[in-house]
Amino acid sequence: MASINTNANAMSGLRMLNMTQTALSKTQTMLETGLRVSSAKDAPATFVIAQGMRSDIGALGAISEGIAFGEATIGVAMAGATSILEQLTELETLATQAQNGGLDDSILSTQAVAVLAQITAITAGSEFNGVNLINNAGTDVLTVPTDLAGSTLTYTATNLDAATLALTTDFSTAANITTALGFITAAQTTVGAALTQIGTTASRLESQGEFTQLLTDSMKEGLGALVDADMAAVAAELTALQTKEQLNVQSLSIANQAPQTILSLFR
Repeated sequence: MASINTNANAMSGLRMLNMTQTALSKTQTMLETGLRVSSAKDAPATFVIAQGMRSDIGALGAISEGIAFGEATIGVAMAGATSILEQLTELETLATQAQNGGLDDSILSTQAVAVLAQITAITAGSEFNGVNLINNAGTDVLTVPTDLAGSTLTYTATNLDAATLALTTDFSTAANITTALGFITAAQTTVGAALTQIGTTASRLESQGEFTQLLTDSMKEGLGALVDADMAAVAAELTALQTKEQLNVQSLSIANQAPQTILSLFR
């Protein structure tokens, strides 16, 4: 039956055109964003998992920044402690020279005072972003987050200044020189122990930083596999849908023209 009120072919053609345009819109979105799943309507479960992974990746980024800050802080402390150990070596040399009766003890003592002043300057200057790990014992503590579970790595400051190391510059007598050498040896042991702890902490931070970066890269790869679109396939599908849209438009046009053939009956 020919009807001008109900055109089944036109309705079918319009329905197919709408379906094609919906698919085309989704494909264009994938082409623009590069994502197969860009919202919850695309794949609810996958989108929720992806959002959780994005959150974890962001948190790992913050952890990486914290580790970098920790490495910088501990690096400054390491440089300071190493310099102090070098100054102690120089001080030991001066005290040993003072045992030689042919040298002026007062001049050597003056040089020793300068060495102690340098040690004090080193400890005071070994600060990074307000944290000094070799001069503020009982005050400064370096706490670095290391994983998503909330674990941290902690290093507590110690004092390596000349006063704490109980160094002396009195080389006036043999007994005083022996005492000075004893204090220097003890100071070298103290600084060496602190440097060992600092180095161990630095090594752990470096390893943790590398692991965190590896974990971040792995999670990004997993997220990509979960939501990224295959752009080659998307491009091919886009071409096919554009062709299909043109055919749907032509089909709908033909279906809409069909009722007009009834007019020929009234001519």
